[in-house]
Amino acid sequence: MEIVAFEPEMAEGITRLYNELIEPVPDVHPVPAERFASVGALTSKWLRDERVMVALHDGKAAGFVHVGVARPLDEDPVPKGEPVAIRFLGYRVGQRDVGRRLLEWVDEYAREQKRGTILAWHYFARYPFYHCPWGQLSQRMTHVQALFGMYGYAEAGDSEIYLHWHDFEPPAAPTPPLEVEMKPRWSDGPLGSRMVLRAMQGDRELGSCCMDRGQTSPSPEAEDWCYCDSLDVEDGLQGKGLGKYVLASALEEMRRAGCKHTAISTTWNNYRAALFYTNLGYRFADQTYSFKKVVTRG
Repeated sequence: MEIVAFEPEMAEGITRLYNELIEPVPDVHPVPAERFASVGALTSKWLRDERVMVALHDGKAAGFVHVGVARPLDEDPVPKGEPVAIRFLGYRVGQRDVGRRLLEWVDEYAREQKRGTILAWHYFARYPFYHCPWGQLSQRMTHVQALFGMYGYAEAGDSEIYLHWHDFEPPAAPTPPLEVEMKPRWSDGPLGSRMVLRAMQGDRELGSCCMDRGQTSPSPEAEDWCYCDSLDVEDGLQGKGLGKYVLASALEEMRRAGCKHTAISTTWNNYRAALFYTNLGYRFADQTYSFKKVVTRG
C-alpha cells in the first residue's frame, strides 16, 4: 500500500469509495464522479493548502483523506487558531491499516504546516454535498469514528442530531394571538433552492424560517427533500405558538413546491428543540460528531 497525491484519473475510484461509505447514512445521496474530478473542484473558501491523498492497494483506491488549513478569518463558522481540518476521511470496513496510514500522513502534514491542532469533520469544512448543513461525521460510519478514538482524537463537543420526516404532512398549527403576515422569498443556491419565510407585522419581523431544497446533493432524489436550516422567533414572543405556526407555514410552502420529505437538526443537548420537533412529527435519523487532536510540533 502507498499513500499518493490525488490525480484526476483516480476520480472514479474515489467516487465509488465515497458512495459506498455514505450509503448507510440517512438522507445522504450518492454523487457522480464529476464531484471528484479535481482537488480544485472540491476546494473550500474557508481553507488554504488543500490536499487529497489516496491510499492505493494493488493500484486501486482503498481509502482517501482530504485536508486543509483554516484561513485566518475572524468570522463564523471558521474556528480560531487556524487548525488543520480533515474534511473527509474514508476507508472500507475491515481495513483499519488503511485508515491508520492516512491518519499518520495527516500528523506529518500538520507538522509540516506548523499546526498543533487537527479538527476532523467539523461542519465548517464539510463537503457541500455531504449530509445536511452542520453535518459532521455520522455515527453510521462507526468504523471511522472508532478509528479517530483509537488514534488520539476526542469528540470536540459540538455533536448535532438529525431528525427527518418521510412523506410529511404539514402539521395543523393554530394562528398565534398576533397580527402577522407570512412572506416567502425564494432564491437559487449552489445545488438547489432556498426559501425564507418571514412572519411580518408591518415592517417588523417577528420570526422567520429558512428551508433549503436539494442543497445537499446533485442527485435528483435530493429535490424531494427540504431541510430546515433555521427557525427564529423574537425573544419576547417565544412560548406563544409563533414558532410552530412559522414552521408549519414553511412546511406548507415546501409541500406546495413539491417536497415529499423534510429534515431538521439541533445540537445534541438542545432538549427543548428536540421535543418540539418530535412532537410535530420529525423522528431521529442520525447523530454526527467532530473530533479534535493536539499534535506535537516537529
